[in-house]
Amino acid sequence: MRLILKLFPWLIILLLGGWVYVTLMSDEKAETIINRSTILQEVEALGKLELVKYNFKEITEVTEVSKEYFRLFKLGPDSKIALISEGHAVGCIDLTKIRESDLILENDTLFVNLPSPEICYYKLDMEKTRIYSLQTNPMKDEKSFIQKAYKHAEREIKVSALNSGILEQTRENAEIILKPLLEQVSGHKVILKTKMEEVQIDLN
Repeated sequence: MRLILKLFPWLIILLLGGWVYVTLMSDEKAETIINRSTILQEVEALGKLELVKYNFKEITEVTEVSKEYFRLFKLGPDSKIALISEGHAVGCIDLTKIRESDLILENDTLFVNLPSPEICYYKLDMEKTRIYSLQTNPMKDEKSFIQKAYKHAEREIKVSALNSGILEQTRENAEIILKPLLEQVSGHKVILKTKMEEVQIDLN
């Protein structure tokens, strides 16, 4: 009986200690989940984060060969146009694609798996783009040919942006701009991981 009385205070201490430990661990786990949800909301609110803008000025030449009949003659000359075009392309990361599973907290470091960089949009500046020279076939629709040339010039902006490394620059700028923001929101050191996908260039 005396032995039980002597051990009783120690049993109480052990039970209290276990309760405190379990409570602290549960609170820590709950806090981690709340932080991830909060971070996800903050990130998603940024939407498509525009990180770089490339400006271009180029000469675009388009030729539409007139149909040849019996290898003897053509109905009119080839249609040719030269445009002095200006435009821009914008690189971004679509943060609405991030899911909670992309936020991984290990020890005191938050690993964030970012979506692949992309070109948000690209377009001609029509006020600064002009026709340098134009030769059209009277048998063809001149307006349609000019519109085709403008579309070709616009696609060339995208190609030039990709060839100039806009996606890599977007990734680098995400490191500079997004990392400090996430560290401030999360209160943790942040390491960004970005998947660079191969992009197929198509001028057709």
